Amino acid sequence: MHPIMQQRQYQVQTEAQLLKLSPLQLMTTKLLELPIVELEQRVKDEAIDNVTLETEKAPDNEETSDTEGEVNDKEDTPDNEGEMEDGQESASDYNDDMFESDDLPVAGRYSGEERQEMPIGDTVSFVDSLMEQLIDFDLTAHQRTLVEYLINSLNDNGFIDVPLHKIADEMLFQHNIETDEEELKEALGVLQQFDPAGIGARDTRECLLLQIDRRMNDKEHLLGEKYFLLEEGRRIIDEHYDLFVNNNTEKLSRLMGISPTKLKVVFDELKKLNLHPGLALTESAKDRVSSAVPDFIVETDENGQVSCRLNNGELPVMHINKEYLNQLKAYEKTERKLSRSEQDFVTYTRGKVEAAKLFIDAVRQRNETLIKTMRAIIKLQKLFFLTQDTDDLKPLILKDVAEEAGYDISTVSRVRNSKYCMVDGRIYPLSFFFKHTRSNAQGETVDADKAKEMIRQMIEGEDKRTPLSDSQLSEMLAHQGLNIKRRTVAKYRDEMGIPPVQKRLST
Repeated sequence: MHPIMQQRQYQVQTEAQLLKLSPLQLMTTKLLELPIVELEQRVKDEAIDNVTLETEKAPDNEETSDTEGEVNDKEDTPDNEGEMEDGQESASDYNDDMFESDDLPVAGRYSGEERQEMPIGDTVSFVDSLMEQLIDFDLTAHQRTLVEYLINSLNDNGFIDVPLHKIADEMLFQHNIETDEEELKEALGVLQQFDPAGIGARDTRECLLLQIDRRMNDKEHLLGEKYFLLEEGRRIIDEHYDLFVNNNTEKLSRLMGISPTKLKVVFDELKKLNLHPGLALTESAKDRVSSAVPDFIVETDENGQVSCRLNNGELPVMHINKEYLNQLKAYEKTERKLSRSEQDFVTYTRGKVEAAKLFIDAVRQRNETLIKTMRAIIKLQKLFFLTQDTDDLKPLILKDVAEEAGYDISTVSRVRNSKYCMVDGRIYPLSFFFKHTRSNAQGETVDADKAKEMIRQMIEGEDKRTPLSDSQLSEMLAHQGLNIKRRTVAKYRDEMGIPPVQKRLST
């Protein structure tokens, strides 16, 4: 064989840092994302699937809260822990050879308060929610401007349907912002990390791939059948998109090397993806009213004290069935050889008990994480909680709360998403406390609400015969040290319900 044609094998050693989470961490992460209503249903489903997990209504007088001038740092423990009725077994009461290192827990609620449903009106627009997510990223002023421009360039589906080089030209000639296609690609990469997954895609194919990648990167999908389905689904969208669109299952099955039955399961998984992640862009904020259940109840008093507790609504107390535990203990202590059916019972029941214990521990850890995170938010935004004046909101990002609570940024992000807090009877989305800010010419932070107020005052003082255009307002703000582009001024003006210059012109 010619020397050039020879094949050689080489061993290459590479280093990779992998994060492997324990089953408890994985379960807690999953439960952490659930608001209280979904958690209630999750507990019901778990009790149905696991015969060793029992639930009962929590005592009506059960409450746990923190009340101090400064937010209390003590651990939250359900008041009724250790006070068990017949049929219940606490961690301290049960410990034998089968579960020597893992005490069996009993999980109660943090609050006996009934779930409160209140309408949420005048919610922020979809564009605003995207703008708020900018605080999660460490961007330069220029990068932030590019991402904001892309957000305002999204179509009704949440796609960027204009080529990036044309957007670069538009920004230069219409707004005097210099950039290029490469910079816009980087900015688009940032936008595509926002929620909902798929936002900022340039077509449907990319939208599906973004959603699949997001799910595959989620720690709960690293192993098992779900990961395989997503992996195969990604191959189909990436390599055989035309066959997928035309539903050519016969050819796909042959090319992919999987059976038609398995391919159908993959297709069913792909059907769960959202083809229109930005559909909410067409909805008016004032037209959207939803029913929300607060996950946190915060109350203040005239002495400057703030109390905080979890609102666990109808979440029941969970415990391990004592009868199953006693049977396991009896089989463990017997000296005779167990029959095949008895061995199967021990294996099955022990697995169910361990699963129930894991679930109870995860719920308890979820609650602890929620309350510690909320305490950190209250501590960092205490003045607002006492006054409930938006002027008292301080600039706050995920990193600040993560450092105060002692958690990872991703954990705080999960707590913030889809959670609500009721403060003295008024409900706020948790994202409200993460203040969106801008930098002025001196590098000082100026929040969006103050910028809107400055715009409002300028328009109120304008000559109605020659009203100020958005460009003029932008220039006036710049003279006052606040650099806001014309497009952003127009957005703020629209949000305040102020008509454009042509409609403000007095005749």
